[in-house]
Amino acid sequence: MFEKLKSGFKGLVTKVTTTELKEENLTPILSDFKMSLAENDVAFPVADKIGDDLIKRLSGVQVKRLEDRKKIVDENLRQVLLEVMLTNIRIDLLQKADEKRAKKEPLTLMFVGINGTGKTTTIAKVAKFFQDKGYSTVLAGADTYRAGSIEQLEEHGK
Repeated sequence: MFEKLKSGFKGLVTKVTTTELKEENLTPILSDFKMSLAENDVAFPVADKIGDDLIKRLSGVQVKRLEDRKKIVDENLRQVLLEVMLTNIRIDLLQKADEKRAKKEPLTLMFVGINGTGKTTTIAKVAKFFQDKGYSTVLAGADTYRAGSIEQLEEHGK
């Protein structure tokens, strides 16, 4: 599923590790990388931020003769991705639920992630949290690929 995206990451690392770390050399490589991200359904503003942040981090980096460029690129790419994905944004779900309740609208939450990361368990915990606060909840599974996912959600929801 993520092969093209994985290939884009590998292509970036390979190109950068065989190029002097100067902005004029990085720009075309990272432009291709941003396009690869966009082709794999990464939002354009996010792809731009990743590319721009990588240029800022890597431009002017002095790589010693025997130093591993791949390691430098990998570490910087990892840091940029972590900064993009780990934000300090806090959302008060109870406040959002109260706002929706006042408008007589449902609060809809969608959980997305790769298999085995605890989404179903988290969904059940969030539903229980809202139930304990006096809200009614509806759980709906949309996993069409994993056998037993609906049954698991049903069991956790009890």
